[in-house]
Amino acid sequence: MTPQLLAQEVETLFSLPDIAIRLNELIDQPNTSTQELVEVVQLDAGIAATVLRLANSAWYGLPSKVDTISRAITLIGQRALRDLVLSSSVIRTFKGISAEFVDMRDFWDNSVTCGVVTRNLAQKVGMRETERMFLAGLLHKVGRLIFYASRPVQYRQVLQDRQRGEAAIIEAERAVFGFDYAQLGAALLRSWRVPSALDEVIEYQLDPLDAPNQAKEAAIVHMAADIAFHMAPDIKARFQLGEYNLTFLESAWDTLNLERHVLAEIMQTSLIQSFELLEIINPPAVGRH
Repeated sequence: MTPQLLAQEVETLFSLPDIAIRLNELIDQPNTSTQELVEVVQLDAGIAATVLRLANSAWYGLPSKVDTISRAITLIGQRALRDLVLSSSVIRTFKGISAEFVDMRDFWDNSVTCGVVTRNLAQKVGMRETERMFLAGLLHKVGRLIFYASRPVQYRQVLQDRQRGEAAIIEAERAVFGFDYAQLGAALLRSWRVPSALDEVIEYQLDPLDAPNQAKEAAIVHMAADIAFHMAPDIKARFQLGEYNLTFLESAWDTLNLERHVLAEIMQTSLIQSFELLEIINPPAVGRH
């Protein structure tokens, strides 16, 4: 078994909705008009409403009310639209995962928080296309959902080591399957033809400096995942930031050339933003604490 074969096996079970696929195709074409994109978005009332709510949120901080899909696309840009629709679509795609393995509300709480932290770290280091980095953070553990859904018996073996922490679970994944959730998630993204080299960022998040072309991006997701793990849902339950022993690789942090004190700022900002974003793109995850 390889991650590619397992991703192909579940491709029909976990496929992106037509609207996300069509938008992806249109945005890849150089002469796509805003009106063409509007017509696709409006085919799904839920996604259309989500796009408008996001455009009017503090996440973008636009100066005036956005009341049409056309204006939303003009202001946030086509690539940001694609990433937002992909984000909403992925959350809707993974339904019905057994509660034996994961509370899906907590899973998306953590994933959205990771996406927000990833975006904020990317902004701090001056990266462009930070919505792409949000999507990378959001999808960082999507491979684990495939394990849960497609190999539940084997994954029970993996979870025998869960009391020893996340590193032990990753080791167990590699021992049982021959690959880990990061490699599997990357294989799924390739099968979905998700753009902008996100597959490499996801694949190398555990060993970011080994990434051939996206080492800094993979390092950001690596650190954001660790920060989000310590933030959500524990910090959200208390509405305060505590002292946490972050366990990301120092070599990953060194690639960013940032002062250490910015971490506290990023965590505080991300805490506020992730609350708002969760309410917009995954409403059932909010209000349970």
